[in-house]
Amino acid sequence: MCKISNKIKLCSCKATSTEKLKNYWALYRRNKDKNEIIVGEVLLPYEFDPNFKSNYTALENRLKDLDTFDILLDFKDRDVLEIVFNNHSTRVVYGFEYTKEQWVRYEIDNFYLMGHFDEVGFGKIINPRSKIKK
Repeated sequence: MCKISNKIKLCSCKATSTEKLKNYWALYRRNKDKNEIIVGEVLLPYEFDPNFKSNYTALENRLKDLDTFDILLDFKDRDVLEIVFNNHSTRVVYGFEYTKEQWVRYEIDNFYLMGHFDEVGFGKIINPRSKIKK
C-alpha cells in the first residue's frame, strides 16, 4: 500500500453500502441494548504493510482537522471510526475511538463492533493516497 495523503476527505457520498467501495470510512456508536456474541475467523494483523505506522500517524493527524469530513457530524464519546483501504484485495483497516473530543487510536475488533455497536454513518474516501517518492 502507498503512503496516505494528508489531504484525504471522508465523504458522505451517496452509497448504499460499504461492500462495493474500495476505500471507505464507517462510524459506529455503542448501543447499550445490544449485547450479542459474534464468533468468527481471526485475520492477520495489518502491520506487515511497511507504511502502516506512518499511515496511522497521518490519519491521526488528519482527524484533528475540522475539514476531514465533508459534513459536520455530532460525535459522541466512545464512537468508533473505521477507515478501510483496499477493501477488495489486501484490506487494511485503521481504527479510532472518539474520547474527550478527540480521535485516538483504537484496535478494531469486528466481532465486538457487530455485537455491541450500530453503524451510524459511512462513506467514500476521496484522494486516499499519494505516490511514494523513491
